[in-house]
Amino acid sequence: MKEFIIFLIIFLVIFSISIFIFNGRYIYVQIKYSFIGVPSASRFSDSISGGGKDKEIKEYILPDKLIIPSLAIEAPVVISQSTTEVGFQKDLESGVIYLPGSSALNEKGTMVIMGHSSAYPWYKGQYGSIFALLNKLNINDEIVVFSKNKAYTYRVINKEIKAPKDLVFQTQKDEAVLYLVSCWPINTAWKRIVIKTTQVF
Repeated sequence: MKEFIIFLIIFLVIFSISIFIFNGRYIYVQIKYSFIGVPSASRFSDSISGGGKDKEIKEYILPDKLIIPSLAIEAPVVISQSTTEVGFQKDLESGVIYLPGSSALNEKGTMVIMGHSSAYPWYKGQYGSIFALLNKLNINDEIVVFSKNKAYTYRVINKEIKAPKDLVFQTQKDEAVLYLVSCWPINTAWKRIVIKTTQVF
């Protein structure tokens, strides 16, 4: 009996350490969110307040930075040129990625931005858990996407979990829609969390 208890204790210790190692980034983000909260929105105010839109579409404006004030998320947007999973994974090491074929910021249509929700400790990029808190977003929370310091604001209108095979982004003709997508639950590629937002004009 004594040997069993010792074995059980050792097993639980090793199991707990393993959980921490493989979920370190996610655990850190969750603890920071739960106990420290997020920085004041004023941290982003200088960038966000510089918005505004041209009345005419003069060029195909692509995103270069994403900010989610309510979650203290800030990341560069990589314009991916890849059509393969390997290429996408490489691009995700440098930020979140703008899915090829998405619409521009200054036009009606559908834009998709993808990011990691979790990653192994040896992951090379800095953004392995950039979307770890995506499930904390609420309806009407704001997402701000930038292009050359010009802000485009989106508001959350829907949040859902989908199987990869059910992931379909409908082409929009009457509004500018942005989807934020990440693997879910944490440390799996089982399903996807999908945040649907619309541009605030």
